[in-house]
Amino acid sequence: MVIRFSSVLFVYAMTIPGLCATFNSGDIEEGYGDSVNQEDHVGSQEHKHNKHWTSCGRNSMCQCREKYARCLNHGHDLDYIPSFKRTIDKLNFTGNYLPEINNNTFENITKFRMKYLGIESCSLQSCSSNAFTKLDRLDKLIISHENISISELMKCLSSVTKGLFSLGLRNLNLNPLPPDFFSPMQDSKMLKLNMDDTNMGEYNQRVFKPLKHLRDIFVSRSNIHTIILEYSPKIEWLSLTYNKIVEFPKFCVMGSSLFPKLSALILDHNFIRHINRGQLNCLTSLTNLSMTDNPIVSFESNLFSDLPALQYLFFEYNSAGAIQVQPYAFNSSSLRQLYFSNNKILFDGYRLSLNAFKYCKQLQTLFVSTNILTSTTDEMFDDLFSTLKNLKTLSLGNTRITFVPQVISKHMKDLETLYLDNNHITGFQDGVFSSLRSLKRLDLSSNQISVINQNSFSREWMNTLQWIDLSYNSFACSCELLWFINFLKSEKLPKLFKNDKYYTCNSPKELMGKQIVKSPISEHDCSFSRLVLISMTYFSVALILVLLTVSGIYRFRWRLRYMFYMARFHHKRYQNRLNGHQQYQHDIYLSCEDNDFDFILDDIVPKLERDMGLRLYIPLRDGQGNKIESIITNMDASRKVILCLSDNYARDRYCEFEASLAYDKYITERRDLMIVIVLRELGALNVTKTFHKILNVDNYIKWDWDDEGIELFWLKLTQTVRNLDDMIP
Repeated sequence: MVIRFSSVLFVYAMTIPGLCATFNSGDIEEGYGDSVNQEDHVGSQEHKHNKHWTSCGRNSMCQCREKYARCLNHGHDLDYIPSFKRTIDKLNFTGNYLPEINNNTFENITKFRMKYLGIESCSLQSCSSNAFTKLDRLDKLIISHENISISELMKCLSSVTKGLFSLGLRNLNLNPLPPDFFSPMQDSKMLKLNMDDTNMGEYNQRVFKPLKHLRDIFVSRSNIHTIILEYSPKIEWLSLTYNKIVEFPKFCVMGSSLFPKLSALILDHNFIRHINRGQLNCLTSLTNLSMTDNPIVSFESNLFSDLPALQYLFFEYNSAGAIQVQPYAFNSSSLRQLYFSNNKILFDGYRLSLNAFKYCKQLQTLFVSTNILTSTTDEMFDDLFSTLKNLKTLSLGNTRITFVPQVISKHMKDLETLYLDNNHITGFQDGVFSSLRSLKRLDLSSNQISVINQNSFSREWMNTLQWIDLSYNSFACSCELLWFINFLKSEKLPKLFKNDKYYTCNSPKELMGKQIVKSPISEHDCSFSRLVLISMTYFSVALILVLLTVSGIYRFRWRLRYMFYMARFHHKRYQNRLNGHQQYQHDIYLSCEDNDFDFILDDIVPKLERDMGLRLYIPLRDGQGNKIESIITNMDASRKVILCLSDNYARDRYCEFEASLAYDKYITERRDLMIVIVLRELGALNVTKTFHKILNVDNYIKWDWDDEGIELFWLKLTQTVRNLDDMIP
């Protein structure tokens, strides 16, 4: 659910509890929008039960509704303020002809104790210094869309009563704005000022200094590019939206605030790129901060941690592209609502730290919709949101997620509203929402959910819901959906499933676009299909088991043969032990690899056989028949085993088998029967567990290629062989 509000003021009025009272009918009259259409709002609380307008005023050119009158768009045909037969206290005078205002202009309405007056698009050119004197009860005044000069406008303001509560000067050319512009109102008790669309260029707080009681200032769409501030102890609300501001205003001077009571700062739709902790930490009364649609490039750690009153943050539609959000960026002990939507930022732990929301334990509303969470895993979601246990509203709409994050059901037990719309969710675990006992609103619209069954939502859980939206999903109109179709048809509370007319079939092709409740799926057809399905399932499972068995035997055939031969080997050894002796046919079983054989045959074998008189069995020279059978038989018939290790040897499957078998004999028989020769140092990737164990058994003998090294090699090998007491029979 992604909504972009046209004015942040209405966002606050609609979303922030306690502020709605601030935006009463008078605020709307001040011109937050098109005043011609706003008279319906004026006095809305008084007239909410009476929506009918009747003609009134001389020549019936106006319309009245109890205490409110409007005279709209009569041009030159209406060039005066008419009299009325009934008592009114609000008048909207828009689109008529009133080129001059003087002491007699409002003669016909002075008896009504006028509270609100709107003058807009009336060709106003001049104004006498006593123009508004007779409207001594006026507390709200709007002058809008006029070409009146600044000097004439100052005359108008000089006659405004001291009791004026709110002033709107909109769509006027006030550039350059004189420093003494509000001097005629220095005795005014005015609290609110709206100067939208005034082309000011520069915002200088000194201009507003005569307005000693001024509390709220709104200056939007006025081409402001420069801001000059000075100490203003009364200002509580400052809105400078839709301007050309490039630097964050300097509120903090020497650690003190120029606006000590500022509670709301609205800087939406400007060009601010940077904001740091030092620019904010003096605003200790700040409750609301909105900087939507600014090209902000980074959010530093603990940016808002020094703002003890902060409750509402708006950072949406920021256009920098690659925003960097550092750890603990939103750390705040007071923050209640955070709107961080439509920034298109990647929640990957790099662009946005997984600790960004870590210390927002009081947060109740979080909107991160229309960002990119495609690569965010369940574990990452847990890091992001697991501490937000007090959330009541969460929006993850349009974030491209494909699943319902587990952190929601695990940690957000107080959640009341959850938006997961416009994503790629294909389904969810049965009962995943059942733990959310406070949930009242769930939006799963515009996803790729194909099936809802009786286990998806418990009936007890649905009884606590206000609505759930599953519209625009990819429902497969098959027997799997039959329960849900029947449920929708029989449900006594159809309002629970919002927008159910958009629950349509996405498959099969012949039913595409048809409402699922109107699909021709019957209980009879599904029962027959279920029997066929069960039969096919049993057959398929049996076939799969057979295939898996055959495949397993084929894949592990070598390992199975190894296990078989090893079993025979141990059985034969056991029989020999029972007989009390072992018949050896060979003194040494010499294990080597093909590529090393020529060297071994020419350099090592002659010395062992000819010089030392040993009987050698060499598989590459003497082997025959089944290779594994031959290895086991002849190694068991040999007193000792020499292993000639090299990288080629380590990569050979049969050589590794010979080495494993030798090591097994060494461990089992508990005698020193293994001689290890390292022809070449083994690479790290070739040192498997088997060779690692062999090399750690005892000191190995290393072959060297220089004369001194060769002599040392033979000395060690001769000593090793001769020290083996059972070598010679």
